[in-house]
Amino acid sequence: MAETQQVRYSTNAEISGELLDLEGKSVLDVGCGDGRFTRILAARAASVTGIDINEDSLARARAHPDAAAKNVTWLNARAEDMPFEDASLDVVVFSNSLHHVAPEAMGRAMAEAARVLRPGGLLYVMEPVAEGVYFEATRGVNDERAVRVQAQAAVAGAAASDFNRLRDLTYAARRAFDSFEEWADQQSRRGEKRKRVIESDPEGVRRDFLAGAREEDGKLVFDQLSRVALLKKAS
Repeated sequence: MAETQQVRYSTNAEISGELLDLEGKSVLDVGCGDGRFTRILAARAASVTGIDINEDSLARARAHPDAAAKNVTWLNARAEDMPFEDASLDVVVFSNSLHHVAPEAMGRAMAEAARVLRPGGLLYVMEPVAEGVYFEATRGVNDERAVRVQAQAAVAGAAASDFNRLRDLTYAARRAFDSFEEWADQQSRRGEKRKRVIESDPEGVRRDFLAGAREEDGKLVFDQLSRVALLKKAS
């Protein structure tokens, strides 16, 4: 039975630091993007490999000043086809990435994590929750409710087969923006679909965004809920 903890303010870096002892461990960061979280893991692990299917993201990861660390490797690869030997890794991490895997491939991604982990290895999955003020304020531009629910179902499926579920933890992260325009620009740069939605109804998008915001120190602030599942591969 997984241990559940009350919601609190935190960050993914803090939570992973509490739950994962990475000293001397080999780690895989699946869907690493530009490598920001990969570098956080690398500061505590023996070795880390970041994989992603987006070459532009990997190029940004490799170009970062800290990306040349000897214990970090970057590979173009898919979550459902991990280029590693069986039982060769200590920790597999999905940080805000499982819901980006095609729904029909999420189960295979979890099976791949089980395959590449050593017995007793850990699977750490952090996923945004499809509820809360930030989700409601932004879902008109990018409604990921279906894929986020499917990601949680994939984790549950893994826990019922290849893993024991150790921890379930939901936390709130503070998201702050100087203005609606700052947020809208970030969203537009994340994809043409989001950009088109904003451009088609800018006042409606603005209204929905501002309805969920609170003002703190001159910024527009939201609480974003995320859930972490920590699973251990059966021996």
